[in-house]
Amino acid sequence: MLGFAGEVPEPGDYVLRMLGRDEVVVVRGEDGEVRALHNCCTHRGTRLCRASLGNTAHLRCSYHGWTFANDGRLVGVPALRSGYPPDFDRTRHDLPTARVACRRGFLFATWDTEAPALEDYLGEIAWYLDAILDCGAGEWEVCGPPQRVRTKGNWKIPTDNFAGDGYHMRTTHQIALDQGIYGDTLADGTRGRAGTDLVAVNIATPAGHSVRAGYVVESGLSLEDRDLTAPQYPGYPPERWAELTAAQTPEQVRFTSHCEVAHGVVFPNTVFLSVAHDRAVGEDTDPLTRYLVVRSHVPVSARETECLYWTLAPTAMDTEWRRRSYRFQARTQSAGGILFEMDDFENFARIDAALARSAPGRGGPVDLTLGVGRSTPARGFPGPARAEVATLSEHNQRAFYQRWSTLMGELP
Repeated sequence: MLGFAGEVPEPGDYVLRMLGRDEVVVVRGEDGEVRALHNCCTHRGTRLCRASLGNTAHLRCSYHGWTFANDGRLVGVPALRSGYPPDFDRTRHDLPTARVACRRGFLFATWDTEAPALEDYLGEIAWYLDAILDCGAGEWEVCGPPQRVRTKGNWKIPTDNFAGDGYHMRTTHQIALDQGIYGDTLADGTRGRAGTDLVAVNIATPAGHSVRAGYVVESGLSLEDRDLTAPQYPGYPPERWAELTAAQTPEQVRFTSHCEVAHGVVFPNTVFLSVAHDRAVGEDTDPLTRYLVVRSHVPVSARETECLYWTLAPTAMDTEWRRRSYRFQARTQSAGGILFEMDDFENFARIDAALARSAPGRGGPVDLTLGVGRSTPARGFPGPARAEVATLSEHNQRAFYQRWSTLMGELP
């Protein structure tokens, strides 16, 4: 995932992103099409664009002046007539352009001409992404440019965390729990919702995609005991719940109703989190408010990762609600968040440091058996893929690493 079409709304708008190891200019051409152009002059390899975002009709090399249109065509070569042979073919020097596909505003790209179409690549995870987005009752907007932070550790470490790790909450985030942000059950919040439990469903696909959804239910009850005749959407204004229900299919409502948190991975390195928070990160008068953040974990090296955070807000909500949603995300799950990132990133750095000191060939200790034999199939669950009920499980991580291992092949 490179970002969102809403980041480049007008012809000439561009942002710089990484596609694998290559830097690309994600730019909307004069024809309205969004492209991902290799940010590298085809003459000597000079980096063409240095600003992280902007608007331009052309990209001009600072070394010899070769100039490219914002659709990647080489349109200007100094001394073309006087210095180059008559048969010089400019079209052979156009900028390499990746395959770009846009789905619901999300921009995905690949260099692989043989890769499947985006819809086929996403497969079953697309249903869950649609359900989360449709629960917002309309279109979504990107709140400003992405936040960025670099962290120690391999890109798979934070991605593993988002795949479905509820296990670390009681240890890593104990301070937040002690302060009442989640109460005694990880579902209680700070509004006094005593007598509730968080029941989690873990969903994973053979392609390595995953979702973990946590549902607030009365203590002792099961997921099937939710009252779906009166759907609830924690974090959205209760007076809008009927509208949100009408915007979804009945199957989507069965997935989204009573869901306080949903997070997961679009394999390999895109993650998402939709969660409701309240006054612990705002004012005493702030209502329970949901935010949706999408992250990309971009490898800088085997031991360093750049995280990009995009906050999305549904346009169906009023301006004040969207502003509060963005504020809650920035205060909790962002580059400068006060609740999660400082704890998580410290652990990621400690994993990196320990593995870096390990003797060659020793490797790192990895156990992925949490939940094996202890989870139960989610009966009547509406979405596709294998879904298991288990608040603590590594079902999703097992699918992630199995897919990664398959793609990597046998290691030396």
